[in-house]
Amino acid sequence: MDYFSGMFNRFAAWWTAGEFCHCELVVKTTPHHLMQIVKEIWDGTQRGEYAQEDCQRIIGQIELAFFDTGFRKMAQSSETLSLSFSQILGQQMSVRVLTETARDSWFKIPTNKDDNVNIVHHGDVSSEQELSTLKFAIEELGKKYDTSGALCSWLPFSDTHKSSYETYFCSEFVVTSFQRIGFMGDLSAKHTTPNSLYTYVQK
Repeated sequence: MDYFSGMFNRFAAWWTAGEFCHCELVVKTTPHHLMQIVKEIWDGTQRGEYAQEDCQRIIGQIELAFFDTGFRKMAQSSETLSLSFSQILGQQMSVRVLTETARDSWFKIPTNKDDNVNIVHHGDVSSEQELSTLKFAIEELGKKYDTSGALCSWLPFSDTHKSSYETYFCSEFVVTSFQRIGFMGDLSAKHTTPNSLYTYVQK
């Protein structure tokens, strides 16, 4: 993907012994299920189910991502939506809709013809687990990038699994999302790079 062709990203891929410098969590859902979850989270913020600072962050991100006119038009004209949750250096957690026909590679669902990006499917996830993961990912929108975690992910410090973190780097978020639904329990989220994660899922 052209967005990750810079020197720093090439160095990151080389440093972690592989082809990849970034990974994302893609959840395929329906507009109906998505808006049900958005409403559930929104109602939860009004009932005080989240910390006050989280309520402000979550509401702002929901308005930014899902109340946008362009998103609403896409949701109204689509039977399914592929949502990609992204944590990029220097940016907050964000989400975008991927389509098969997008001209911009940032918004395009990868195919077998793409040699610089790959999508790996996890076929053992139930519909309930998918919805749970989607809810979690939306709740985490707007969280900051874990710069120190990304830079030190290769160091041999101890780590215990957590159900969420205050900050994330890309593969840390993906692993955490799967661990919440019972997968990747033998991985350390804070020690998993995009390349080590790709090697793991290929097995």
